[in-house]
Amino acid sequence: MVDLNAIMEDMRPYNDAEVKEAMSRMLEVDDFKSVLSYVFPEMSISESMQLMQEVNSTTSFQEKFSSKAVDEVLNKTATHFSYSGLENICPDESYLFISNHRDIVMDSAILQNILCKNGHRTSQITFGSNLMSSQFIIDIGKVNKMFTFFRGGSRNEIYQNALVHSAYIRKVIGEIKESVWIAQRDGRTKDGNDQTQLSLLKMLTIKQKDHVAAIRQFNIVPITISYEFEPCDVFKVVERIKSKSGAYKKAKGEDFMSVLTGITGFKGRVHFAFGKPVNEYIDKNSNELTNCNIHAKVCEEMDRQIYNDYQLNKINYICYDSNKNSNQYLGEAYEQKDIAEIEAILSKKVSTIDDVDKEEAKQLLIEMYAAPVENYLKTKK
Repeated sequence: MVDLNAIMEDMRPYNDAEVKEAMSRMLEVDDFKSVLSYVFPEMSISESMQLMQEVNSTTSFQEKFSSKAVDEVLNKTATHFSYSGLENICPDESYLFISNHRDIVMDSAILQNILCKNGHRTSQITFGSNLMSSQFIIDIGKVNKMFTFFRGGSRNEIYQNALVHSAYIRKVIGEIKESVWIAQRDGRTKDGNDQTQLSLLKMLTIKQKDHVAAIRQFNIVPITISYEFEPCDVFKVVERIKSKSGAYKKAKGEDFMSVLTGITGFKGRVHFAFGKPVNEYIDKNSNELTNCNIHAKVCEEMDRQIYNDYQLNKINYICYDSNKNSNQYLGEAYEQKDIAEIEAILSKKVSTIDDVDKEEAKQLLIEMYAAPVENYLKTKK
């Protein structure tokens, strides 16, 4: 018999009483000292370590470290940062934030920063068990309100994990009254096509009799994350090419390299858009929604909002026109001179690849950046 309560206790983030001990362990790790130098360039290591020794709660950690870290990363890697739709959520309510997923760390980290700076409680964050590779990684994640989300396993294990995930998220939102962030799909979007997995919605309602009511309880809000340039775009393209010849096996340390590149890599313009709560859609269409169609209908509504709210940039329009062999957006969304600039950027990205066909890689990059335009146009039909 599976003890859900015991498993959920192991999954949860650290509580405030556990933070001090975790901070002591983290301050013994050289990698964390290097991170402190990056986050607090104006301080000596001893000064930044002293600041961290004062951390005694998850809120304190997020205010003193996480928020500052995100600010520093965006200052160094983004040319512009903005967000919209904050009026769609209330500080007194708890939500299930479901977003498109472009970066392992920065997607949820930037969300927390926005919430923290605007008077909202930060959310709990899904933390893939595949990424929990050391005590240090576990500590820095769970101090930052991450909870374990189990990946992989046998068919039965996947089913049991779905039961646990659903129960845990329902408890956090309904009883603890905290929000939760989760990606719209397993793993990051690797082809630019942000599409919500039906299995995610089915996981949320597993073993519930009334699926419409169950979905409502989660108070879902879609979030759209737009990076002008994806730091890990080349990694994603290489993975897609290599996956064609069979199941792709990640090299040792590949996830860590993706995390590091996602944090430190150039992003250009970054925008976060909070969508309308899905419950508004459910209430408006209640006569048409049933146990049989609620999952697909909510997926469609979330995708519609994400496609519509995605902030398109010149690279997206240029790649769309290149992929269609047209000049549809020339003179409207970009100028002739912009084509050469984007061409140079894509060529430079492809030049870093050694072990796959460069022409194929470049075409996949073009398709990746064109996909958000394709999806936006679907919302206008």
